[in-house]
Amino acid sequence: MAAQNGDALYLCMSDSDTRALDIGAIVCDATPTDALTQRMEVDNLQLRAGILVTDVTVGDVAQTAGLAPGDVIYRVGGVDVGDNVLAAARLSLLMVDTDTVVNFLRRGRPYRVKLRLP
Repeated sequence: MAAQNGDALYLCMSDSDTRALDIGAIVCDATPTDALTQRMEVDNLQLRAGILVTDVTVGDVAQTAGLAPGDVIYRVGGVDVGDNVLAAARLSLLMVDTDTVVNFLRRGRPYRVKLRLP
């Protein structure tokens, strides 16, 4: 699981809603912590609905693209994903010869990567 200490900006809504994705990541529906809401304005951090990456498989698509535990994926292929069901559906559309842009937050700041099936 992702770090669940006082510094974590997002946690799983429920431990029972984790899902293993085909890209080699385990995710859950993300919920913001008090740390995020307290630091959001001062540190210019973003609050987004999305899925929290809790683990990645070494050498798989997610890890190769640069995703890491603690990241919050909020958009896949230009479509906002607010829960792990929608994210899994969007990520199942990945193709071998086409890049899919995935937007995510890392420590409250926006990033994006391109995912492609090997």
